[in-house]
Amino acid sequence: MLGIIINIITLSAMCIGLCFSLLPILRFHQKSNIAESYLIVIVIFLPLLYSFLSVSNIVLGNIYLYYMLAILVYTYIDSRVGNIYFLLSSLVIVGYLSILQQQFSLSFAMLVIANGVLTWLLTMLINLLKINQSIKVVLCVIFMLIFETLFCGYVSQNGAHDFNGNVVSVISAILVLTAVHYFNKYLTQRQMDIDELIRQANNDELTGFFNLHHLQQNFSSKIFKEETLAIIMVDLDYFKSINDKYGHTVGNNVLVFFSEKLNYFLEGKIGIENFELYRYGGEEFVVTIKKTVLVDNLVDLFEELQEFIAKLEIENSDEKLSFSAGIAYLENHAYDALRTFESADHLLYLAKETGKKQTRFESREGY
Repeated sequence: MLGIIINIITLSAMCIGLCFSLLPILRFHQKSNIAESYLIVIVIFLPLLYSFLSVSNIVLGNIYLYYMLAILVYTYIDSRVGNIYFLLSSLVIVGYLSILQQQFSLSFAMLVIANGVLTWLLTMLINLLKINQSIKVVLCVIFMLIFETLFCGYVSQNGAHDFNGNVVSVISAILVLTAVHYFNKYLTQRQMDIDELIRQANNDELTGFFNLHHLQQNFSSKIFKEETLAIIMVDLDYFKSINDKYGHTVGNNVLVFFSEKLNYFLEGKIGIENFELYRYGGEEFVVTIKKTVLVDNLVDLFEELQEFIAKLEIENSDEKLSFSAGIAYLENHAYDALRTFESADHLLYLAKETGKKQTRFESREGY
């Protein structure tokens, strides 16, 4: 009895430790590109699984729960990463057992692969069900243990799992699932906290759109420079008089109203994926247009926006809105975002100084 308890503690502690190491890395790793993502997946997983197999085999004389990590990653992290883990699990098990067993044959390798495929298929199907995530994991592990019994010939030194072995694997699986369930809840809450901090750091508190901090970060981003076609400075005309006449509460409501309508118009005309809207400060906004936009003339687009804004009615006010804008293209400034911004700001100044309610722009090189 004592031996069973020790084996349960050893196996479950090993598996829990690996999960606690693996899940945070996969959840919080900032993936800059696809190649790096898959490299991280492989580099992290291979030594963890190999050490798991080694400890399980050396300490217990058997291999248990060998697809547990793949199931947990598939369900809690990402199905694509989980697919890779199922594949790697089969390959690592085949390699590990071929080293340990001189009589390890091709038929044994096929049993490993068949076991892996069946466990993966059931995991994929179960994850399609509209049920609680923890219930999905439990169902996947139940099928894993069933397949482990059916295919146990290649993982047991004795050729089959005995009663004690089944007790060890079932109780260990329960302990692992319980620990990982609560650990995943903890990670989820931390992720929500981080997302909220990022949102607060990058979004304007009043309008909810991006803020100056986020804009400055993008100016130093190589991807931003490569993807952006133009930077537009937009200033709401006569905003000070609205503030003075109606008060700051109404003024703030007007800013929110204007920004929402600006976003609504651009989203409808060029698609939400083709622009970003920032509140620069006060009544000034910045719009960055991406190269993917299917509009030949941004000036015409903003003239149409001017007409759209002029037709809007402000609640509890007879004021009519208008804006001044300046458009500058990155390619005109050697893709220097800051210089492009300064040019757009200068053009906005000219628009305001020469009567407002207009868009000033620079000619686009090559057009």
